[in-house]
Amino acid sequence: MNTLFVNNRAIDSEELIDIITQSNGIYENTLIKLLQCNRISLEARLKTLKKNKIISRGKLNKHFYYVSNYDLKHMKDLDLQSMVVQYLVTIGLYTNKIQVIDSPYKNKQFYLSVFASGKYIYKNDKSIKKLANKRYNQLTSEENRKYFSQFIINELTKFPIRVASFSDMLQEKYYTTSLETVDVLAIPTKEFIPAIQSNLADVSFRNLKNNTTLIRNDILVYLNDSNELCYFTKENNQYKLQAIPCIVDFFYYLTLHKNSKDAIYISDNKTEYDNADNLYFQSYLNKEKYNTAQLKKDKQKPQS
Repeated sequence: MNTLFVNNRAIDSEELIDIITQSNGIYENTLIKLLQCNRISLEARLKTLKKNKIISRGKLNKHFYYVSNYDLKHMKDLDLQSMVVQYLVTIGLYTNKIQVIDSPYKNKQFYLSVFASGKYIYKNDKSIKKLANKRYNQLTSEENRKYFSQFIINELTKFPIRVASFSDMLQEKYYTTSLETVDVLAIPTKEFIPAIQSNLADVSFRNLKNNTTLIRNDILVYLNDSNELCYFTKENNQYKLQAIPCIVDFFYYLTLHKNSKDAIYISDNKTEYDNADNLYFQSYLNKEKYNTAQLKKDKQKPQS
């Protein structure tokens, strides 16, 4: 990914402190990608937190921040996972809340509350509208067509995503612990795919409390080297990857795979969408307020 989606989300101080506290060390560049924020604003907040001795700063090739200790492996994992956030926002899935959580297998993960307005996108993008109609017609059951339509006709779709990473096949393990979130597994390259495929299974009827090997077969996979988000489809008993290049295809995926259906919230209340979008709107207001170049132009205009 060459162009990052930044300077579009205002900084929530409590969220920032909580992320640094829970991460056991996080790169400054990771924070920028994760929070989609303005670099100068972030550096000012970090400087203040460091001055007040709330956080500490270190450097291992790149600057990072921590509270009491740091772990280089965790920092690398979170940096890879932050690229998932970047991919999601570029297709129209924005982040309402961001947290760092611990996994049962001792790794750090991101827990995201994401949202989108299918209604807005459908109304304002002709190519999206055309694709949505195509995907609707591809669905064979009336139940699925009705379910898919809900994502398109409503103001707000909101659900949790858990982002994990898998970057060392010899020393790491990954398995499904619950179906309460949509799960994304970030990997460096396609070389990791066979290791994932070998453990794929339908876990919808299993007790996952004691699971230590199986991976849900509706797992989403983010390929960092090609910047792709994919899911597995099965043809002739063989798994293959299906890419999700846009928000409509994400809705299509959610329609085909309903393991986390209970976690998805859909509403046609515009106020609820505005509440979810608050940090992005605050960023817009900040840019309007502090757009010095535009203010200078306006000042130079002849008075009528």
